[in-house]
Amino acid sequence: MLFTELIEKANKIVDDLMAVIEEMDNKEITASKTIGEWSVKDTLAHITIWEEEAAKAFEIWKLGIEPDWLHIKDLDEFNNTTVKERRRLSLSKIKEQLRMVHNGVIENIKSVSEDEYLNRGGIPKWLIILITSHIDEHTAKIKAYKNSLKGRT
Repeated sequence: MLFTELIEKANKIVDDLMAVIEEMDNKEITASKTIGEWSVKDTLAHITIWEEEAAKAFEIWKLGIEPDWLHIKDLDEFNNTTVKERRRLSLSKIKEQLRMVHNGVIENIKSVSEDEYLNRGGIPKWLIILITSHIDEHTAKIKAYKNSLKGRT
């Protein structure tokens, strides 16, 4: 995948996610245990947290070091703890953080030349996963929840 394709795809995925959210009311977004154990709001916080992890890892990668996630000893515990820490934030703040972090990741991707990506073996797979398929996966769950609400009115 070329980096321009990645940027376009990642931006489209986040735009699609935000469009789904905009079609939902606050009660639907904050209802607990609608996306597994989380609310839609929690899921947005989770996505933001992993975009932040992508940003940190990308900074390490730019230094020529392949990043790892050894600081995360238990993935489920990390996800649940970090999401719980953000529950105090308003929905608007979480949406703002997601946009800001995503835009920062995109700008950082743009700061590396295509030649550098080619010299390093292409765009790191973990980066592609974190800013595309990970978000797509959660967007699909949010869409399924949203669609399940249609029959409840």
